[in-house]
Amino acid sequence: MTSLDTQTQTRRRARADWPGVPRLLDLVFVVALTSLALSGFASSFTGQGYLVVGIVGTVLAVAISALFRALRWPVVAAVLTLVVVFFLFGGPLCLRSIGDTAYVPGGRTLGELTDQLLFGWKDMLTTLPPVDGTGPLLVLPWTLGLVSGFIGAQLVHLQTRRSWLTALLPVLACALALVVVIGLGVRHPQSLWLQGVGFAALALGWLALRGRRESAAVRGGSRGIGRSVAGVALLGAAAVLALPVANAAMGADTDRTVLRSYVEPPFDIGRYPSLLASFRNYVELPATAREERPTNVFEKELFRVTGAPNGSRVRFATLDSYDGMVWGASNDALPGEAEDSFQRVSSVIDNQVSGDAVKATVTLGEGYRGVWLPVIGALQSMEFESGEPGVKGESFRYNLATSTAVVPSGLHPGDRYSFTAVAPDEAVTAADAPSSQTGVPADGTGFLDGPASKWTEEANTPMERVFAVADHLKTEGRYSDGVKKSERTYYPGHGIQRLSDGFVNAEVMVGNDEQYAATMALMANKIGVPARVVMGAVVPAGGVVTGEDVSAWVELRLADGSWRTLPTEAFMSDRPPSEQQPQTQEPLSGTVVPPPAPIPPPSDLGEQSDSDLRAKMANKPSDKLQAEGDGLPAWVATVVIYVGIPLLVIALCLGSIIAAKVLRRRRRRSAAAVSTRFVGAWRELVDHALDLGQQVPLTSTVTRREQSGSITSKRAAALAREADSSVWGPEVPAAESAESYWARIDKERRAMSRTVGRRTRWFAAVNITTFRPGFLRR
Repeated sequence: MTSLDTQTQTRRRARADWPGVPRLLDLVFVVALTSLALSGFASSFTGQGYLVVGIVGTVLAVAISALFRALRWPVVAAVLTLVVVFFLFGGPLCLRSIGDTAYVPGGRTLGELTDQLLFGWKDMLTTLPPVDGTGPLLVLPWTLGLVSGFIGAQLVHLQTRRSWLTALLPVLACALALVVVIGLGVRHPQSLWLQGVGFAALALGWLALRGRRESAAVRGGSRGIGRSVAGVALLGAAAVLALPVANAAMGADTDRTVLRSYVEPPFDIGRYPSLLASFRNYVELPATAREERPTNVFEKELFRVTGAPNGSRVRFATLDSYDGMVWGASNDALPGEAEDSFQRVSSVIDNQVSGDAVKATVTLGEGYRGVWLPVIGALQSMEFESGEPGVKGESFRYNLATSTAVVPSGLHPGDRYSFTAVAPDEAVTAADAPSSQTGVPADGTGFLDGPASKWTEEANTPMERVFAVADHLKTEGRYSDGVKKSERTYYPGHGIQRLSDGFVNAEVMVGNDEQYAATMALMANKIGVPARVVMGAVVPAGGVVTGEDVSAWVELRLADGSWRTLPTEAFMSDRPPSEQQPQTQEPLSGTVVPPPAPIPPPSDLGEQSDSDLRAKMANKPSDKLQAEGDGLPAWVATVVIYVGIPLLVIALCLGSIIAAKVLRRRRRRSAAAVSTRFVGAWRELVDHALDLGQQVPLTSTVTRREQSGSITSKRAAALAREADSSVWGPEVPAAESAESYWARIDKERRAMSRTVGRRTRWFAAVNITTFRPGFLRR
């Protein structure tokens, strides 16, 4: 064969490696099905950026797979290129929100991409949807598009013994992407028609085309356009009918099982003290006692509200759990419901509540610190405008069930934020029907059984009994903050002892918002009406809220699931107690536990969930770590984690391929039968030619001499004849002859390697072509 003929044959083979029309159609189906699967993120992200990023990743992965297959480069090289594409384009596509540094693959960009690759799924599952459509969580659809597109494109060319399995594998890869999207999504599907009917029809059609193409059965009949149109129509009809039939069989409930329902957010709201226990920080003190209580903010400005109507209720915290000592916030406000915990949120919150729209801006004053964020109604969006807004936005948590917001990184005077919300209807009457989902009464509240029965003798319905209790408390009770010298026997707190012996069972019920609200909520729950305590304030004229405006009220849950406000004035008396103190007011236990501080200690602030710590470390390295002289610098650890570990994994993969080839060569060279050593030596030469990209026939009917014609080597023909004579000769070859033959094979392999470039030699060393199932041999 002349050199010109060899070059012509090589060009023809190169052209034949580019995908034909059937394979191009398969790749289009991969992109289309993956795009339909990614569309399920519509309820999880704001905007359409997630879909653009996912489709771009899918197209790039499919193109890389097709290109490397056409060039006969190993799969490992394609995977490495895919990793480079992930980091090279991931910053501009997914991390635009971190600034201009996203367009340069620097340390911060690579670290953030790696962090989202490893932990982004957890952030997605612990963030209330929809998340920011321009934020770093776009790495999820970007990764999913790359992986699904690459695997689907690779499986398009995979051949198995079963034609139906060959046709099914790439379809399953795209279906797996849909399963991942559903698992990371929300309980309510974005579009059953798109993800169900559309995906099923497209997948079935593709499966039919591939099955027809891969099947070796004899086909008859017409192949005209009418038959194709009829097949498409039947598939469409089956997909369209599948949805109503499934709904009729399984019911109208479209909720589905997702991972979000089983992942508990890594945030413990119980670490922060109850605001109700610190209510006396908001009461008026005598002039002589003000210096003794520097935490009192009765006259100080807490915050200034603009944009909210006068009389709006600003919620500091909803306290839904009573443990016998305090009413506190919990991560299980409504047992059995998934959206009743404190979760991360983005700038937009999917909070479907009917009511009046509110758009307000709050500026914190000198009297407000802590973690509880004052908000109005049900939040729809939140934007922090000052005081490290990025850190606050990252640590911000919100509870849909209680409409309570916290900022674990801490709030300070001068911080400003804006939000939009919906103020729902707050009115409640005795004629309203309460919710039937009653909780278990708190332990130790048996002292309320008698009063609950006695005070509601004339009431009929549970809601009427609640209003009867409220009326009794207001009529028979007295108000005192316990700060006057003559009233200091009225202690703070709302534990079992304070509410029983010191309030409900006392000769005269005396207390302030703390005792009245705590008792009212416990009594309502005892009666069978779900209730909780809310700490907040009513916006006065002018919008400046001081400590004087702070109060505690009770919310009742109605049959429609909404929570309505039972205002403080409906159950709390405003009449002071008599000057003559009843003797029964002495504490019975002899010990009074003071309420916890209203603001968490500084050491608690900043020690939040893992995602908060990672964000802070990425933005501002700790001075303590930099100052430690007995350890490595922080940047060294970062490089080791985000660069060293991936490189080590890649090196191990490549090293394992090289080691496998060395072991295979050793096994062939030391075979028990000498003639088998000749066979193994020739196979080693053939495998090396395949690794270099040469096309060598491998069918069982091809002889060694025929194979030698396809190997680019001057001595291949002579080596093939020598192997045949040693294997099929009349005498058993000597071991020395086999060793000599192996030496000439090794020399020829090195000569073949010198005729190609360095890059081809590197790829040949890690090429796994000869390890594929079709090439496995003894």
